[in-house]
Amino acid sequence: MRISFARNFTILQTYQMNFCPKKVLFVITALSLANAADDVIAKQSGSMYFAPTFYEDQVVRPRDVASQTPVNLEGPIDSNYIIGPGDFFEILLPTGNEGVQVSPEGSVAIQGCGLVEVSGLKLFEAKQKILEKLKIRYNKKFTEVHLVQLRRFVVNVQGAVWNPGQVVVSGQARAKGAIYLAGQYKHYANRDSIYIYRKGDTITTTENIFLEVGDIIEVPHKEWRQTIYLTHAGKTTTLPYVPNRPLKEYAKEAGINTGFTEISIKNTEDGFTRWIGIDKIDSFSPEPLSEIEFHMQAPYVYVGGAVAAVGKIFYNSSMHAADYVAASGVTIITGDLSRISVMRNGKRISVDFAKGEILPGDFIEIPRTVYEQVKDVTLFLTSILSIVATMFIIASY
Repeated sequence: MRISFARNFTILQTYQMNFCPKKVLFVITALSLANAADDVIAKQSGSMYFAPTFYEDQVVRPRDVASQTPVNLEGPIDSNYIIGPGDFFEILLPTGNEGVQVSPEGSVAIQGCGLVEVSGLKLFEAKQKILEKLKIRYNKKFTEVHLVQLRRFVVNVQGAVWNPGQVVVSGQARAKGAIYLAGQYKHYANRDSIYIYRKGDTITTTENIFLEVGDIIEVPHKEWRQTIYLTHAGKTTTLPYVPNRPLKEYAKEAGINTGFTEISIKNTEDGFTRWIGIDKIDSFSPEPLSEIEFHMQAPYVYVGGAVAAVGKIFYNSSMHAADYVAASGVTIITGDLSRISVMRNGKRISVDFAKGEILPGDFIEIPRTVYEQVKDVTLFLTSILSIVATMFIIASY
């Protein structure tokens, strides 16, 4: 234990009572040797008593929030990681911990030391440069630098993904991670290779490489020659044909969910058009080159001729000619069902009365029987003769 000056002075006062020059000289020499030995012991165990008096702030600050935020990474960051704006360092000092972030200009500001340019440097180079700057003010034995939070930046994902556009990724993000953030691959995406446009160069790769600031990722489509065309509310969407794919999935991809009551499917090769109800959308799989139209309003079938109620009836894909005629109130006595005819697209076609398919817009005509037609002609001629006779009688008077 160090002997203070006050204690030495007290000892001297004790010896003043019996003053003796030799004794006084001996005491002073002994005290000096004791103080020198105390100094040697203190220097040898200096780390135990280290208290830098030149620091302005002696209060130990808590760890920065960024250093306590969990970081999800595949593994430790490689020392060759390139530092950029947004990266966050934690500097351990004798006075506490200090968090510094790389500014948009590429530097970190250290209190009492100044700015350090670190953007574009590898991680180990940036740490060395910061430690060199800290030597201006702090003992290097008691300083450390750690990267505690990675920067975040924007990349652009294009092509066969569900939500193309900009996504925000971390400094150690890989290409497939950005594709996941963009909504994953579409069913017709070519997963065998992707294109990354980086600083004027095009990288074609099958590997899940790390991304850099400004990267544009393009997920290519598979090559296809057969397509499906979907029309709804005047807008046509072209999609690649996928074997056995339900119509509902085509409609979902085209953004067609509600607002239609009937569906027509036309094959461009043979020109044949068929209609299905919305209840078939889950199970029906269209053929390649089909033109599918989702109709906003229910189409009609028109019925005329020898029926009780001439007019239009809502189309129903499960109904045949006989059903529409029955719904219009056919009169069996006056109508000739054996000669029923259908007008479609301006042409008269023959359709089986009981099983024939009727399409929206068809005009079903039930002609009158021969007897009714002759009766009508007879009544017409009788009426004409009656008028002529009447006129002759009037002229005679």
